[in-house]
Amino acid sequence: MQIKLTTESLDRLPHECLVLGFFSDERPPRGNGGFVDWRLNGLVSRLIADGTIGGGFSERVLIESQRRIPPQKIVLFGLGKRRELSYETIREAGARMTETAVRIHCYDFAVEVPGAGRSLLDVAEMTTHFTTGMFDFLSGNLQHLSTVTPCLLSDESFFQKTLLGIHKLRLNVKDRVQIDIRITREEESLPIG
Repeated sequence: MQIKLTTESLDRLPHECLVLGFFSDERPPRGNGGFVDWRLNGLVSRLIADGTIGGGFSERVLIESQRRIPPQKIVLFGLGKRRELSYETIREAGARMTETAVRIHCYDFAVEVPGAGRSLLDVAEMTTHFTTGMFDFLSGNLQHLSTVTPCLLSDESFFQKTLLGIHKLRLNVKDRVQIDIRITREEESLPIG
């Protein structure tokens, strides 16, 4: 299994699909969701305002990027209320976000750890739980482990904690599968053993 980790801007992502979480009590969307909303001229905010989407946990909406960012498909994934975010909901979100990408035939997709850097939870633990959820889903089908390549988006300010979280997953599953980590930061690409 390979997991990519990047701090690159959404403008530079070479992935077909971008999966973004959004909270039901966070208006307007923040982080990468806010950036996408801005790039799509407020489309996400309008979908929220008119009640098309609300952000309930596991609500999923597929929209097109209209070529305003490189990924053609954007999946908006509801996370519920931000104050109710827990490690367990993050783990479940990891599994369901990955399942959603696979169901729409996006095997090389970018995704962010929900709420990383915007909650009181530890980013390393959030990442471990999120990637464990991803692994839980993918390990149900051996072909998925070798063909699905998620790319975690990380802000530079918590990059090291995100990387630590992936390493924790790697240690937790080392007896079942090898996880290769590929890092992309500011024009450099590094494989990690």
